[in-house]
Amino acid sequence: MTLFGFERRDVGMLRSLLRLALVDRFLGSRLGMIWAVLAPLSLMGLFTFVFTFVFPGRLPGHPGTLPFVIWLLSGYGAWLGINEGLSSATTSVVSNAGIIKNISFKSELLPIVGAMLGLVPLLVSLIIVLPLQLASGELPSLSLLALPLIIVLQVAFVAGIGLFLASLNVFVRDTSLALPTLLTLLLFASPIFYSTAAYPKGIVKLLLFNPIYIIAACYRSAIVQHEFPQLWMLLYLAAVSAFFAWAGLKWFRRLKPFFDTRL
Repeated sequence: MTLFGFERRDVGMLRSLLRLALVDRFLGSRLGMIWAVLAPLSLMGLFTFVFTFVFPGRLPGHPGTLPFVIWLLSGYGAWLGINEGLSSATTSVVSNAGIIKNISFKSELLPIVGAMLGLVPLLVSLIIVLPLQLASGELPSLSLLALPLIIVLQVAFVAGIGLFLASLNVFVRDTSLALPTLLTLLLFASPIFYSTAAYPKGIVKLLLFNPIYIIAACYRSAIVQHEFPQLWMLLYLAAVSAFFAWAGLKWFRRLKPFFDTRL
């Protein structure tokens, strides 16, 4: 039985590659998995300070600083997952050239593993946000059951784009160099730090169809608003994720036969 060209044995290979990537990325350093927590924690702390004290923001209908911090981190955590996933996926093929040349396996698993590495900062942010909610007097709600679905759709979305960028990076190495700048532009072009009310009315409708905004809004619905994400958002995100996953796989497999000449 195959699904999108993957067989059951590829699942085991995916787990092995993910374990290897985690060891190489975090456990190989002296501080180990502490870096996995420290890096996103420091970024979240920085932006929390900036948008709480330097450029203070408030969440409409929720007085006080803590509700705004929870709102901010629940969206920014999603962004950290997207950022880490895309960055890791883009360099996954080039950085694993030795494995590709010496081991027979489906190399399209590498960008998928890269996308899954984005789960590390995402889970760190969730681990921080949920206790903050308890500290603010809010109890967990059933809407948190939507989180696994949102996470799956996010990984599929990031993996699809990652497959495209990873194969492009084999031939155009500037791709990985230009990506951080592009991601920074996308961050501030998406309503992550501010609500859509802070943007000009003329572009709000366009922002509503930004998949990055949709992902952040889904997390905020489940965590902050204690509501299941709107059905149209989940359907839209599912359609976009499925399209990018299909297109990314097709693009990757078309270029895959030429990798040996460039790695």
